[in-house]
Amino acid sequence: MARAVVLLNTEAGLDTEAAGALKEVDGVSDVYLVSGLYDVVATVTGASAEDILHTVYNRVRIIEGVEATHTMFCLEP
Repeated sequence: MARAVVLLNTEAGLDTEAAGALKEVDGVSDVYLVSGLYDVVATVTGASAEDILHTVYNRVRIIEGVEATHTMFCLEP
């Protein structure tokens, strides 16, 4: 199982709506509104890195209000 942390920037005022839509995407868990450089943080899991990229590109980035994403793949220590 592959896992990534995805950091999202949203349009002003659309962070809550984007986070709600993000919670409905298969493979997405642990969605948080955050302060700082990013507006929303989520964990995405999949069978492989390719599955995660597919989810981010085809399901997350199309959510209304999402302006940019930054995906960080989790590595085994």
